[in-house]
Amino acid sequence: MPDAFIWYHADDTQEPALLKWLDEVEASAGVRGKLYLRKQDDKTTFMEAYTEVSAATIRRIERLAKKQPVFEHIARRCESFIEITC
Repeated sequence: MPDAFIWYHADDTQEPALLKWLDEVEASAGVRGKLYLRKQDDKTTFMEAYTEVSAATIRRIERLAKKQPVFEHIARRCESFIEITC
């Protein structure tokens, strides 16, 4: 199964809400994600990473995100990859 990487630009003050979001994903979709942060120039980029998730689970996460006020004005971009190393 692939790993999913969902990234978006958001204000760094949103970090607590985004950490809470990971708890909601785990409770609703049954997968625990990791949250990454990158600050570059005047942009803050967050990335959620989910390991070995089905396409159906990725769609479920994105449906849940559409209902979350924290993502109201945030464009989420989702990419998935299959690991090929052992």
